[in-house]
Amino acid sequence: MIKQIALPERDFSWIDVQDPQEGDLEKLSNDYHLPYLLVQDCLRPEHLPKYEFTGGSHFLMMRNIDENADSDATSIQELTRKIAFFITEKQIISIHRVELDYLDSVKTRFDSHHLPVTIQGVVHQLILSVIKSYQDPIEKLQDEYENFEEVIFAQENVSLSTYKGYQFKRKISIFKKLLKQTNDSLSRFKDFWATNPSMLQDLKENIDQLYFALDEISESFDHLFQLQISITDQKANQVMKVLTVFSTILLPLNFMASFYGMNFDSLPGLHSHSAFIGLCVIMVVSCILGIIYFRSKGWFKTVKD
Repeated sequence: MIKQIALPERDFSWIDVQDPQEGDLEKLSNDYHLPYLLVQDCLRPEHLPKYEFTGGSHFLMMRNIDENADSDATSIQELTRKIAFFITEKQIISIHRVELDYLDSVKTRFDSHHLPVTIQGVVHQLILSVIKSYQDPIEKLQDEYENFEEVIFAQENVSLSTYKGYQFKRKISIFKKLLKQTNDSLSRFKDFWATNPSMLQDLKENIDQLYFALDEISESFDHLFQLQISITDQKANQVMKVLTVFSTILLPLNFMASFYGMNFDSLPGLHSHSAFIGLCVIMVVSCILGIIYFRSKGWFKTVKD
């Protein structure tokens, strides 16, 4: 569907194309003199953010966050949606498959005269809306990281889910990759902002803020994961220590039991009732002495103690 969006006091046009079909792309290419290959790129789901200048128009491909993406989505195509812009001095053409609420929000801001209606101003608000679509998912990643912390520090005998950790790291990696490529694309798009360099700087600062937030979350998660490994190793060492203590205490008993369990009839005290009592006393005393010794060394204390 091709429609023209009305803006107040404008000297340029904004054409919005939603869910274009092959015929719509041909019409766009013919009516607005757009390179057909670039117009076709708008339908290919694998494209990442990029910028090209050809035929006197700026072509900017971006990806915004899909608010309806599944919580277990881990690919660029599942997490984001494409939107493409063809921009000239007198025209903006936006092309996307699904309805995007922020396009209406941009129009509303200009309708209310809160912003000056210039083509740079509209493009700035459109790109800024795409960038800000990453803000809520990044805040959710921060909340998810705090949940991971709670799992490790507040819950006993619970470890991080490997699959959830993979999903978490995968989303961070995808968001960072897309933001970096968006930033690189805007750097190549700088000629368009020659009269308003502050707008380009504002877009880059917003990207940097989100990128640094992702960096901080990623670094914190790496440290948390290493901490979990250390805690797991510590628990394993505690188990091994307990097994070692009991094995050492029982070792003299095993020796005496195996010694008198040999198939010989001439062992001393073998047929004596008092020898049996004495042997039992020695075994009990050796256990008590072992317990006293290891207790004095603090080997019975746990990490919690």
